[in-house]
Amino acid sequence: PPGAPHQAVRVLSGLPQPFTLSAARQALDTTRRVAVPLLELLDRRGLTRRLPDDARVVVVD
Repeated sequence: PPGAPHQAVRVLSGLPQPFTLSAARQALDTTRRVAVPLLELLDRRGLTRRLPDDARVVVVD
């Protein structure tokens, strides 16, 4: 859905930062198969940033 990335960012911004893929998957109530491409999309759009240890942080609110 068109608003899904921004809705995901709202949920992820409520997590302790930085967050792991596992924490994101649980917070979004989805599978790893869905969470990985979603987080990669958010990284490409500049909404999240992947850190060297593979954790991520929300860049925008």
